[in-house]
Amino acid sequence: MVQGGMRIAMVLVVLIGLIGSSGCGKDATRDMEQFADRACACADKKDISCAQGVLDDLVKFANENKHARGDEDRAKAASQKMGMCLVRSGLDPATMMSKLQDLGK
Repeated sequence: MVQGGMRIAMVLVVLIGLIGSSGCGKDATRDMEQFADRACACADKKDISCAQGVLDDLVKFANENKHARGDEDRAKAASQKMGMCLVRSGLDPATMMSKLQDLGK
């Protein structure tokens, strides 16, 4: 469980890194909150394929919005919520890390 918790923490760091307080670009705070809401809807249904879809959409969004900015505190809260909900839906934390490892580069 500790190892899974560390993986989730690493995922959250990557997600929070997507939204910085500096730079120009789209304010992605609300988008992150919407991804979190979608992830929690998947968790409520215990739907792994739904969670995978949210993760895929997040990766696509992040790649298309590399210079996103926003409210870091709200982004952190949304990222934590999203990560926990994705795991609750049954998605493996290693799968999340694999998908997110190249973001922000």
